[in-house]
Amino acid sequence: MIKNFLDLWKVHFEWSKGVLLKEIKSLKTTDIYFGYPQTEWFNFALPKVEKPTELNLAEIKKVLFPVNPLTAIYLFEKHIKTGFPKFLKKNGYKFMGTDTYMVFNSKTLKDFKINIPIEHINLSKFQEYNKLTYKVFSEAGYDDLTYNKICHQTLTGEMKSKAPGFSSEFFMIYENGKPAAGAGLFLTKEIGYFHNDATFKEYRKRGYHAALIKERIKFCLDKKVETLYSIVEYKSQSFRNYQKCGFETWQVCELFTLKNK
Repeated sequence: MIKNFLDLWKVHFEWSKGVLLKEIKSLKTTDIYFGYPQTEWFNFALPKVEKPTELNLAEIKKVLFPVNPLTAIYLFEKHIKTGFPKFLKKNGYKFMGTDTYMVFNSKTLKDFKINIPIEHINLSKFQEYNKLTYKVFSEAGYDDLTYNKICHQTLTGEMKSKAPGFSSEFFMIYENGKPAAGAGLFLTKEIGYFHNDATFKEYRKRGYHAALIKERIKFCLDKKVETLYSIVEYKSQSFRNYQKCGFETWQVCELFTLKNK
């Protein structure tokens, strides 16, 4: 069982190779992560030096700029505590947002009761899920269709040769026959990655997200998958919902990007 954040980080990029991750390129002062989704959250530099002044910002820009002009730099808590944010701001970077790694603790959630009908959808209904998530995330400023395309490919079997042992599941809640909320789950024998949760505005505050979290927890535990985790924005509504469902914060990471790009 995975017991710390660095192990989780390693496993996350092991299973996602060929699914979300293209490659990791090692430079002298950073590792550069190249993802299939085109946003800065999947294409970034991760420092591997102890001091921010040791970063080769010119090299990072040279490698990342052709992929994503925002030239993102991803920081762990250890980087945040040792002055990397201040250094980056002085060098033309701005704070973009957070990634909070949250991991399920089975000791904290005892009530798995779900009073809301949840449908485990297949390929024939995936387009409804696709429309839901794209609308919700585009309204929040994320309009990259690549992630949705990847989710679709995980159901068609196109990923089998790229990522053996990997599978995906998707869940939907309908209200009066209309899609209201949905959520995804990527699975291996070791981990369950909860992702792409979305609820239409008019159906929020009805407990749908919490129900979808619990449904996926039950699904994973029935398959004896031990490590369940999600990556959400710190102190967002999703963050609070995952907390209520037994997930604990393991690490709050920060992303910085170049200004005016």
